[in-house]
Amino acid sequence: MSGTSTPKYIHGYQEEEQERLREQALVIERPIYDFIDFSEAKELLEIGSGVGAQTEILLKRFPHLSITGVEYESRQIAKAKENMAKAGFGEDQVRFIHQDAKNLKLNRQYDGAFICWVLEHIPNPIEVLISMKPFLKPGAMVSITEVFNATFYTYPIMPAIMDYWKIYNEYQVHIGGDPQVGAKLGDLLSESGYRDISLRSGGFHLDSRHPDEKSTVFSYWKNLINSGAPALLSEGLITEKQIEEMLSAMEELQNMPNSVFYYRFIQATAFV
Repeated sequence: MSGTSTPKYIHGYQEEEQERLREQALVIERPIYDFIDFSEAKELLEIGSGVGAQTEILLKRFPHLSITGVEYESRQIAKAKENMAKAGFGEDQVRFIHQDAKNLKLNRQYDGAFICWVLEHIPNPIEVLISMKPFLKPGAMVSITEVFNATFYTYPIMPAIMDYWKIYNEYQVHIGGDPQVGAKLGDLLSESGYRDISLRSGGFHLDSRHPDEKSTVFSYWKNLINSGAPALLSEGLITEKQIEEMLSAMEELQNMPNSVFYYRFIQATAFV
């Protein structure tokens, strides 16, 4: 896609945001990857590879893999190549292709596919699932991890956070995304012709029993939702004061011994 036709992306492409993606991937690594097994795959197709944050974890956990990352934003590909070089992964292990995932043109078939935090940003995500199917071998495993933002809950409930969260999610819908796409993965895969579909709910339910992890996750979540602030601000949907109040409330919860953090994402596994 050219720069003029690139759809809006709630998190933006600033360098600070590119680093956040890597840090976020590491914080949430175990809840996602402890339930993914690509040990039988050799060539993996990653859709929406971004800055390579998930690619790096995949190669660390499954060093035998050869990964092709498809990404439509050239700035993310440049950063991904830089990140892979820093991590010591060569071009024999990973390559990145600048394409629109709804209209893939690949020169090989893969025996696995991976999508993580991508379909939430794409209008009509079923088009991606249909587009990649011809490039997957019979029996190939597909693993998809996606958001289910309606599940976010804190105790105590902080209006400054929940009001911001509502605006954040409504904006994502406005620009063509779907903050609840995780809940729909079963139907999307079924309609796209995949088989043996299974779904699981993963995520966090943290309280006073896990103070360190809870503090880490509150910090991660604060950075995640704050990454949407520049876009919301530029669209006139939110004020600086509302952002400051949200950040302050997140820090208050982070430092509160009896606070609770709850959020679920959805993971789907399916086969071609």
